[in-house]
Amino acid sequence: MRRDHFLATSIDTLVEHLVAEYSVTPLTLHEEQRSMDREEAQIDVTGRFDYAQAHSGPTIAKGFRFTFFYPFSGDANLWKLRPNTWSTVLPSAEVDARRSLLIIRIENTSSASPEQLKQTLDSQLSNIRNYIGWQAQMLSAFNEQLPRQIRESVETRRKELEKLDGVSAVFDIPLVKKPGMPDFKPIEMAKKVSRPLPRVPATGVKPEPAINAEAFEEILRIIRHAGASFEGTPQTYAAIGEEGLRDNMLSHINVIFEGKATGETFRKYGKTDIRIEEESRSAFVAECKLWGGQKLLGETLDQLLGYLTWRDCKAALVIFNKSVAGFSGTQEQVRPALTTRPGYLRELSAPSGEWRFVFQSKEDPSREVTVHVFMFNLYVAPDRAGKKR
Repeated sequence: MRRDHFLATSIDTLVEHLVAEYSVTPLTLHEEQRSMDREEAQIDVTGRFDYAQAHSGPTIAKGFRFTFFYPFSGDANLWKLRPNTWSTVLPSAEVDARRSLLIIRIENTSSASPEQLKQTLDSQLSNIRNYIGWQAQMLSAFNEQLPRQIRESVETRRKELEKLDGVSAVFDIPLVKKPGMPDFKPIEMAKKVSRPLPRVPATGVKPEPAINAEAFEEILRIIRHAGASFEGTPQTYAAIGEEGLRDNMLSHINVIFEGKATGETFRKYGKTDIRIEEESRSAFVAECKLWGGQKLLGETLDQLLGYLTWRDCKAALVIFNKSVAGFSGTQEQVRPALTTRPGYLRELSAPSGEWRFVFQSKEDPSREVTVHVFMFNLYVAPDRAGKKR
């Protein structure tokens, strides 16, 4: 793999690509799809006690040959490998890797009973099933530890390359927390084909700064805390529109962090609601929107991705529901609306009631954008609107 791939591609994508490449799919015999062929045959019965041999050379008798075809899935090379657990009786069959078929042939004289033929086939199949099962146990253990081993190797390789080039792929954005500001106490909340790697320029990769994980999580905690306070007094915000909610959220961020957060700033193809930038490039962007259905949510995501120019950038979608009474039903629409968008890569873990996704940059497939999605419920029933708490 090219050195630039390790610098231009996120660790998660590299791990995902390599795990898919090096994991081994165990064999599965699809017995329910079996088929059979039969024909008359000349059977060599030399040495059988039930056939007297009055001459030298082979003894041939009339008989039948049955050919059974069993489709299989998994890595065909596994048929050539013996598991750690094995028996002295080896399975006997022919493997057609091109058609993914296991072919078992059974032949006997015309005097053989149907029960004898079936017993021979059942014995062969039982032996084959045992070997498949023993292999599957070994492969399960191998595939289970593979992601961890690959991640460790990728992280080590990236560190080596960064050290060799004398660069760091991620520089912390200098978000300075104001002296004396308390930490938020986290709310107790309950918390899944090999994808081709993106192309990277032949000229190499220039490392770019990005907001670090700690700063990103701190900003998300502020948004989470502010949104919870909005939900606690929804009547207060009943008359406030999208811009007012954005300004209120922005003030919460600027109370904690000095100076870097600005609102409604022109950037690239449009305006973004909240951004934190360094060296004139947005490292964090948040888009605040009133809920208007799945279509609007998808369009908002496209708008958000259009602002972002950095590799491994962090972003947030903050959705306020003021119009729909069934909030749980509204929440259920978030995941299908976003995971079907072009450029979707994967979903990451997030607290209950929130979502976190990774997308490809719209302008450069080697760049990835992490988008954390919040949805806050500010719906006020008509019979309660305007009433004092």
